[in-house]
Amino acid sequence: MMEAGDELSQRPFVSTSLMLVAVLSFTILDSTAKFLSADLPIVQLVWARYLFSLLLMGFLIRKHGLGNMVRTNRPILQIFRALLLVGGTGSIFFAVKLLPLAETYAISFVSPIFAVLFAIVILGENVGAWRWYAIGLGFCGILIVIQPGTGAVSWAAIFPLLMAIFWALYQVLTRFMSTSEAPVTTLFYTMFVGAVATTPAAMFVWVQPGMDAWLLMFFMGLIGMIGQLLLIKAYAGAQASLLAPFTYTQIIWAALIGYFIFGDEPSYSTLAGAAIVVMSGLFVLRPEVGPILARRSSG
Repeated sequence: MMEAGDELSQRPFVSTSLMLVAVLSFTILDSTAKFLSADLPIVQLVWARYLFSLLLMGFLIRKHGLGNMVRTNRPILQIFRALLLVGGTGSIFFAVKLLPLAETYAISFVSPIFAVLFAIVILGENVGAWRWYAIGLGFCGILIVIQPGTGAVSWAAIFPLLMAIFWALYQVLTRFMSTSEAPVTTLFYTMFVGAVATTPAAMFVWVQPGMDAWLLMFFMGLIGMIGQLLLIKAYAGAQASLLAPFTYTQIIWAALIGYFIFGDEPSYSTLAGAAIVVMSGLFVLRPEVGPILARRSSG
């Protein structure tokens, strides 16, 4: 039998494992959208992602009750936060349609830098010199990937940058609301608002999908829901500062899927810039991760 202390010590391992699978799930989601975007409008794909995820939430509604899931103390913030994620989803879908997966994620990894900037403005957090150095380093990494003025990466680079901004603000608001909102409530509003907001636009640009496309769109909703649930479970067992670096494994999945499925071979500048951006993200997290690791090593 596992003792309570043993179970507690296993939580970081379980949480990091869940985080790794969640990141893989989101990469598969984006890759499926990239495949479908050859025949279907991006807005329609975003709609399908949220609609099918919402329908799949039926088992959560049965468990928690619809009344408990819709009850919120911050309805305006819930809606605004959900719309941010819709904007982020649309941006990343446009990005993977127009750019190789590895380049898309390399640029979007600047998100922790934007998160720090938003935390200063919105949450009033203090940022030391170390983090400012990290922000400058991350900016240099993005310049290496984009290579402005050389034509190496097209204007489409704006989409992963927009995704990074949307995602960073989404994370800051999630942190702000975490003390007053239940996770299932936040998850419900994320899917519900996303489905409602995208339905009119999807109907306007509608292209009739074939059976294979319907199945893949359903798969998008399923894999997106799985990723969200794994993410919630991961954050329930470990601190965000410990889990955040594992999101950078997305570049590995992206490079593999991009190469074997879409025939994209990442350039050396993309890999070098991604490495620098990842390093800057780890430096941003260093003030929190350092004490955590120190406590664990002495415990």
